Amino acid sequence: MDGKERRTARQRERDLRPKHGPTRLQRFRAAVASVPQNALLALALLVVPRLSRKGELRLARVLGWLASRRLWRYRRIAEENLRIAFGRELGEKERRALARRSFDHQALVALDYFWFSRDDGRFARFCEIGDETARRWIEGSFPGFFATAHLGNWELGGQTIASRGRHSWAVFRPFGSGAVSRRMQAFRESRGQSVIPREGAMRGVLRALRAGDAVAIVLDQHVDGRDGGLYLDFFGLPASFSPVVGAITHKMRLPVLVFAMARDEARDRYVFRAIREFTAEECAASEPDDVTRGVAAALEQVVRRWPEQWLWSYRRWKRWQPGDDPSRFPSYAREDPLAPPFRPSADAGRTESANSPLATSTASVSPSR
Repeated sequence: MDGKERRTARQRERDLRPKHGPTRLQRFRAAVASVPQNALLALALLVVPRLSRKGELRLARVLGWLASRRLWRYRRIAEENLRIAFGRELGEKERRALARRSFDHQALVALDYFWFSRDDGRFARFCEIGDETARRWIEGSFPGFFATAHLGNWELGGQTIASRGRHSWAVFRPFGSGAVSRRMQAFRESRGQSVIPREGAMRGVLRALRAGDAVAIVLDQHVDGRDGGLYLDFFGLPASFSPVVGAITHKMRLPVLVFAMARDEARDRYVFRAIREFTAEECAASEPDDVTRGVAAALEQVVRRWPEQWLWSYRRWKRWQPGDDPSRFPSYAREDPLAPPFRPSADAGRTESANSPLATSTASVSPSR
């Protein structure tokens, strides 16, 4: 057994262990890491809100350049993901340029947390609604899901919903140190959006929907098989999605709107666009997995339209199913031992995301620029 096989075996053993809370060593490392994080947070709160918009954009380009040069691990992940997603459509030079633009954009999103915290009309000037379907959902009062990806500025998308008086909830996962997480939560709540902690989120989501509220959720994150992840085609390769939206909308007969809060670079505006609407009747009449498959297809459409604004440095194809070919996956991927076995015949029907009945729904919305 060589070194790679031993590492794979150890990883598989860890995956099969029951889940526990953080160890003492992990808590110690988190405490040490929180010191520079809190210092950077204090500096950002002091400096960034005072910048002009042009100053913030310049700073984002500088930070994006530094990240693309220094964070080589994340740059490698981004380039591998781009190779999987676009294959021969992009040459090596084009992939590197697109990864670089993605780092610039993510730096801008991070700075926006602080820049938009100053309430001097910035939000009203730089955020707008792009179409009537989006406006109907934002100004409505019916329960349902707003689903999006880590693209554009998804946080401002949630704030756009809440700023129009729509009572909405967002599932919140703590990030970084306690001070950083509190700052992110305060940003989300600043315009009336409520948050649901990710741990035990199902109960909070159901309570919000039964009360007639909307729930905004980011659905392009990996979910392990042990947590119920559903492997679906995403850019021609199986990726695991949360089945929660499909299961709830099917059972409760609720609608879903896939949206994007993408940045119009020419005008420097974030525009809330409806990408695809799935009605309550469609969700109730379809199998839950088909609802999730339709949402995944719509998210792929979003990424293809604005590839420079997606989080390519995230390990999206983190796992492969037992029986699949590991060589198809990026170097960071590992086997998901608790996922359903890979079935080529069943998966072949998913190789084109648009094959889903919901993916070609007549209720789909063509986004306008």
